[in-house]
Amino acid sequence: MSQRLSMGFAAAAVSGSSGLTGDENCGQCYELQFTAERHGNWGGSHPDLVGSAMVVQVTNIGADVTGSHSFDIQIPGAGQGIFHDGCSRQYQGHSANDFDCGERYGGFKDRSGCSRLPHELQSGCRWRYDWFHWLQGDGQSNNPFVKFRRVRCPHQLTSISGSVPLDDHNFDEVSLVAYA
Repeated sequence: MSQRLSMGFAAAAVSGSSGLTGDENCGQCYELQFTAERHGNWGGSHPDLVGSAMVVQVTNIGADVTGSHSFDIQIPGAGQGIFHDGCSRQYQGHSANDFDCGERYGGFKDRSGCSRLPHELQSGCRWRYDWFHWLQGDGQSNNPFVKFRRVRCPHQLTSISGSVPLDDHNFDEVSLVAYA
């Protein structure tokens, strides 16, 4: 993608407090625009992330994702949350702790942890530090705030997930030019 636009997958909150309801949102795509809003002194978007965007396809619900934080971006090495046995089942020979150092919420504390992952997951893990700026700048990019809107799912995501929402044609495509 570009330096200001990325794509990936996310879990959606099931609380409904943000207009998302969880199960109904599975397969839908959203453009997340990172804002400068902060959580007091401990997190938000890194300054280099503000104004950038990410298009995510919802592939899961997050029963533990509530409140105004509507999306849980699925990032290799970023913590497995309450469901921590899937990765070790998929990647035989790896323990659950290889995928997040036993830190179920937050995962690896630095980029070096990415080397513990299976090779095909390592670039996604490095993205967390290189593009997303995880915990850089005094803890920034710790649960950043976003504005979001429903968009048409790009083929870059649907070709991986195999899922295209039946009403997708009713939504605008993300303008790649806007983030060039």
